[in-house]
Amino acid sequence: MQAENEIKQQRKRKHKPYPTSRELVNTIIDAVATFEGHPNDFPDYVYKLLEQKGYSTKFVTVKRIWATYEKLVRKRVISDRLGVVESNDK
Repeated sequence: MQAENEIKQQRKRKHKPYPTSRELVNTIIDAVATFEGHPNDFPDYVYKLLEQKGYSTKFVTVKRIWATYEKLVRKRVISDRLGVVESNDK
């Protein structure tokens, strides 16, 4: 009986939630404000912040982080502090 209860509790354990797009945007905005280092290290810093907030980073890719960063720069929500987005202004 006790073994069955333990198995049921193990099945009920929830995994960490995955970050929504809005949560990823907010984390990237926070990361840009506090990050100091080479742009190659930026995705790792974002992963670290997401994990500190209690999110699973299993399905958050580096490509998604950079695409979100670029979208925020192009919409002028954040400035390109890392210097990685090419400008189309001519």
